[in-house]
Amino acid sequence: MPVPQECSTKLINYMLKIIILVTLCILGLLSLLNYFAWSYPLELLTHFRVQYFVAALIITGILLILQQKRIIKNKAIIFIAVAIVSLNLAEILPWYLPNSQKVSNNESPQIKIESFNVNVENQEYTTAIDVVRKDKPDVALFIEVHDTWFNNLKIGLKDIFPYSFRSPGGGLAVFSRIPLEGSHGVNLDEVGHHLVTNFNVNGKTVHFIGTHPMVPVKPKTFHRRNRQLAALEKYINQQQNPVIIAGDFNVSPWSPYYRKFIKKTNLHNTRLGFGILPSWPRPATHVKIPSWLIPLVNIPIDHCLVSKDFGVVNTRISQNGNSDHAAIVVSLVLRS
Repeated sequence: MPVPQECSTKLINYMLKIIILVTLCILGLLSLLNYFAWSYPLELLTHFRVQYFVAALIITGILLILQQKRIIKNKAIIFIAVAIVSLNLAEILPWYLPNSQKVSNNESPQIKIESFNVNVENQEYTTAIDVVRKDKPDVALFIEVHDTWFNNLKIGLKDIFPYSFRSPGGGLAVFSRIPLEGSHGVNLDEVGHHLVTNFNVNGKTVHFIGTHPMVPVKPKTFHRRNRQLAALEKYINQQQNPVIIAGDFNVSPWSPYYRKFIKKTNLHNTRLGFGILPSWPRPATHVKIPSWLIPLVNIPIDHCLVSKDFGVVNTRISQNGNSDHAAIVVSLVLRS
């Protein structure tokens, strides 16, 4: 009897090793995707960097326990697991480290920007408006705005935002305490609609861009999103004034397309120094994602990017007001 039991234990241990090794191989491949996954649908898998880090950390912990119990004696597997943890950590840690554009709260004057995808299916207008009223931004960009949304925003925010503009396409609207100048919508290379406007900060003209590239869930919209980002690159590089671009980019910082966009424009993501700050998805009445799954798939796709003219005092994620996106709120200083 002891012989079959011993064989059974060895078989279980062997199968456990195989399962862990296969899992590590898959996780390692997923962790490397952001360096070469330019194609659909592989690029969609690059956005879950934090999830890969957590999974690798858990597996490493399990391996260390199994090693202590002498179930696993091969140190190479543990080395692979630690390497995958390190690979992901290297992509996450910089978002928490100080950088040259992060400035102290003592700097002034400051301007506060809010970007909020309210979701076209969201009908809780007052709830979303209350989020913005509590955040008290100087300039607020709203995304997925239709006629009813815009009318409710104008009524609900008229006492704090005397200036507003709704783009004729793209579902974008901007509300401001500061006078807006030259507000209009632009189609760049006929691949996407964007909102642009100017306002004055400390005697300088700032060029503000609101954007919402396509959701890349199908090959057609995937390629269109990428063309929109490429067109934005050219447009931003033509600007002479300090630039702020905000919106739902439908891309995370770990996508090769995001990396290319940042490299070409030399813009600064205001999240740097403040953390990953995932903004989507959030629980809402119109969201079909199971509530237990939402915390497991949270990713940062709503961004505020600025030119080197700005210092970043703070960036935080606000509430979601029954939208599937949380608002992102940024405090900036325009440097001399």
